[in-house]
Amino acid sequence: MSLTLLGVSVNIGHARRLSQVALKQSSSSSTYKRPAPAPWEERQREEDQNSSVPLGTRKPRSAFGKDKQRAWIDPHLTSTDYAAMREPNPEFAEHLNGLFPELQFPQEFARRILTHASHPAAIYGHNAAFSFLGRRVLSTYLYLLLSSSPNLKPTDNIEEIVSSALNTYVLGEHVGSYWGLGRKIRWTPAVTAETARNIQGANLLKSVGLYKIQGDTVAAVVGGIYEQFGGSVAHRLFHTRILPRLVSAAPGKQNLPTAFHQDVRVVCNRMGGTKGPLLKKEDGHELESPLKKPAAPQRKEKVETQRAESSPEQSVESIA
Repeated sequence: MSLTLLGVSVNIGHARRLSQVALKQSSSSSTYKRPAPAPWEERQREEDQNSSVPLGTRKPRSAFGKDKQRAWIDPHLTSTDYAAMREPNPEFAEHLNGLFPELQFPQEFARRILTHASHPAAIYGHNAAFSFLGRRVLSTYLYLLLSSSPNLKPTDNIEEIVSSALNTYVLGEHVGSYWGLGRKIRWTPAVTAETARNIQGANLLKSVGLYKIQGDTVAAVVGGIYEQFGGSVAHRLFHTRILPRLVSAAPGKQNLPTAFHQDVRVVCNRMGGTKGPLLKKEDGHELESPLKKPAAPQRKEKVETQRAESSPEQSVESIA
């Protein structure tokens, strides 16, 4: 049987036989050969078969081959430390309690705040959720300050101001370094130890990602305090411990416009200064408008007295 296609006569049976022969030749010449397993795959397979340790307590798979990468930032880290990663380390809580003596951080809570998601111990909990919450809290408090400032112009873009002032690298460089978070954070550098040795000067901290990690941790501290101790405490922390550090940075590194620096100082002094108390009973008015002065107590009592005196007269008139 033949078929004419585009003016060419083709024998269907002959074409079918040719295609079958071609398929046989291609299959015999391109046989798939599985590559030999890597040494770490063989070692992992042997450990899985011979180990009687439950899966939940084994060394994380993502940690294999990275001990040398972390050794330059944590020389005491060894393969035997993974078994103790789940246990809370009192050093984390002691560091945060030293920064904020009024607040007492539980050990497990402090361990999560100071553990970045890049570290192998993150399988037991890390600070990503606290950091996400803290960034929203910081943005909200700065929005409140700018919107209540008399120096805000109609042409100002609040979103750009907030984004620039609360940049993660800026928080890590000016706030995280001042808090000494780099000495306590558990994290994995972005470069290897060999690459870090070739980087000189201040570029080392940026290249390995320390400022970025510290900025995320600052946001995690704010988010953790907001969740554990309340919004009023986090609000005071922002205006007395964080925002003044951004304003007092060296010229050229201040991402917040100078027009709002005086507003920052006014609110900080009103809350007791950079060492003012974080715990206070009556500070609900500060969450509404930081620059708005609270109503005087005598004025409030006078208004309530006038209402109490006028209420009987109104009720008599309504009955009449």
